[in-house]
Amino acid sequence: MADFEKHHDFKVVIVGGSISGLVLAHSLHQAGIDYIVLEGHDCIDPQVGASIGLFSNGSRILDQLGVYKSILDYPVAFLERRQVLHMLHHHAPDQSKILTGKKVVSVRTLTDGVEVQCKDGSKFTGDIVAGADGVHSRIRREMWRHAKSNGALKHLKDDEQAMFADYRCLYGMSSPVPGLRETSNYRTFNKDWSFLVIVGKDKCCFWFVFEKLNGTHRLPNLPKYTESDQAEFVKPFLKRHVSQDVAFEALWHRKTAATLAVLEEAQYHHWTYGRFVCLGDSIHKMTPNIGQGGNWAIESAAALTNKLHSMMRTTRRPSIGQVCATLSDYEQSRQVRTREVCTTAGFATRLEAFDKFWHKAMALYVVPWAGDMLVDVHCQSVAEAPTLDFLPPPERSLRQDTIFQAVQFDRQGPHVAWRVLRAIPLLALCFAAPHALEPAGSALPANQDAEAVQLAMLSYLGDFFPLQVIAVVETARRGNSMGIAALWPLFGLAGCWGSTGYAFPVYFFLQYISSPPSRYAAPDNRLVPTHYARSAVAATGMGYFLLVAYGVASQQNYAVYAHWYLLPACTAVFHYLFASFLTNTTSTDRVRNPRADMRYLLVSYAISGIFSGITYVYSSTLSPWGLRNILFIVGRLRQGPSNLLLEAIRPEKLIQRHHLLVLGSGLFWALLHLWDLKSTGRLKAGWFKVLGALGGMLVMFGPGTALVLGWAWREAVLARKTGPH
Repeated sequence: MADFEKHHDFKVVIVGGSISGLVLAHSLHQAGIDYIVLEGHDCIDPQVGASIGLFSNGSRILDQLGVYKSILDYPVAFLERRQVLHMLHHHAPDQSKILTGKKVVSVRTLTDGVEVQCKDGSKFTGDIVAGADGVHSRIRREMWRHAKSNGALKHLKDDEQAMFADYRCLYGMSSPVPGLRETSNYRTFNKDWSFLVIVGKDKCCFWFVFEKLNGTHRLPNLPKYTESDQAEFVKPFLKRHVSQDVAFEALWHRKTAATLAVLEEAQYHHWTYGRFVCLGDSIHKMTPNIGQGGNWAIESAAALTNKLHSMMRTTRRPSIGQVCATLSDYEQSRQVRTREVCTTAGFATRLEAFDKFWHKAMALYVVPWAGDMLVDVHCQSVAEAPTLDFLPPPERSLRQDTIFQAVQFDRQGPHVAWRVLRAIPLLALCFAAPHALEPAGSALPANQDAEAVQLAMLSYLGDFFPLQVIAVVETARRGNSMGIAALWPLFGLAGCWGSTGYAFPVYFFLQYISSPPSRYAAPDNRLVPTHYARSAVAATGMGYFLLVAYGVASQQNYAVYAHWYLLPACTAVFHYLFASFLTNTTSTDRVRNPRADMRYLLVSYAISGIFSGITYVYSSTLSPWGLRNILFIVGRLRQGPSNLLLEAIRPEKLIQRHHLLVLGSGLFWALLHLWDLKSTGRLKAGWFKVLGALGGMLVMFGPGTALVLGWAWREAVLARKTGPH
């Protein structure tokens, strides 16, 4: 229990011995707040065939309460709902406060509290009443009744019509079925129906059969079903497959429990009024396709307890005004997050049942190519879940590489608006490109200085090599799936309409603002599949070889630069081809060794940096082009673009300015990502050390080597374990 005085002057009457009701009871006990639980059924854990998936957001709270030890470890545990109810009841600190057979029929408000009356005539008083009594909540209806009598709650009419059902579901459990693997799940999508099968511990199968109703149904016209309805419902599904080798009839013949019910959906505006408050399915009812209904109920119980605990630390006898403010604060703290998950759950149900054409198109052609993007979004939501803030976090949540541990740095990160402001100079470089590049493009002389062009091109080739390797790596990184980083070849091709000097700064800008540290918070999101990490340098080298060979064959020194925009696309093709000949170990690495790519990446960065440094030193010794010339051009640009027009007609100067724009913006891009790591506390080195190291490398070995050093530094920081050792 939290280390403070018990608040027995304040009492919560919890109506409903549900998941949310029992978790609320445990939480209030830990907060030192008195309570009583009233459950309408004669048994706290009836067998109705229901199951529950416990994700990390719910499990972490159960662990704080000391009731999680018997369920497995953190990732996902799927089990009978009645098992969780039994566990919560069995571990209750005071079982005498959990009463069964107490069906609530009405609530009366008193001057200083509430009186709850049960069907058996018994009455219970408290300071507030918490409705954890399910989707058809009596407490919610009583709250509405009291609000109506006082003309309160402006969205009350909307709330009364909020519940609807578009789908029904046959759900149940079966004993082990041959062909279905333990700890696996199976989904079948089809028009207007779908299967979901989860195989839990000891190969116990939990299954759901979803079917679309013939229209939207609302209260009081929601369908109700009998066992005979269940028998008719299942007939067309028996021969349909839940996996490649197993038909649903194998599950049906081994069922141990089953229930047919409509899938209610509801998002209510008002969660509280006066001394009434609701939580769990009574106030946020979602479809089960993403498995978060029970976890959100646990979250809401914890969030409500946090608010009550904070209130009771300031007063032993809160006024009605303080109570209302506290309950309203709870409502506001949960509504946005809950609205998002309810919408997501409903979307998943419709996606899997091909509700609209675009649902089907997305399920068949987008989701398979999305990689872990949907899982990542879900994990990020889980990581942002509340805990009991007056209790210490459980040891399990502090382990290395858990999502909770990884996102601690992102919570300290800058808002997206600050990221945009920081990256604005990249757009400025893009807008400066026409002044530096376009005048030259229209007046190239026939009598080119071949040696000067060759040296300028060599310097650019060398410095661009590390940038191309970095871009190839980022294109393949798991956390960048379907992100801006994967579009590097397209930004290169955009250069055919002008110059990559325009396109690449825009790429750097968009990639930066869309890639906060949280994108790589999970270790496997930082991972670059090893078959891609091993082939990055070879693919870039082959792209270079083809481009240079074309320039030699055409006997035009300027040809390589003129067709430079093709390099990213050519390299991407070679990268895919080379990687296809190597073993893909991602499925294992992402779980057991998310740093498997590091040795290949560091070797790739080292090779590209050495190549860039050698070409920089060589070209600098043979021509004035080098750091001094870069500084000269920057100085002339400050005086105005017109001062460069005379020099702009020389092709080597054009290449040099292109060099400055692309590598200058690339260096700034790398610094922005290092800035992110500094602001979130992951990069411990001071700015003097960072700028000194990169600046020294820039002077001695050129911008390409400095860029890849900064990127390798970033890679090492991202790969570093985040939890306590």
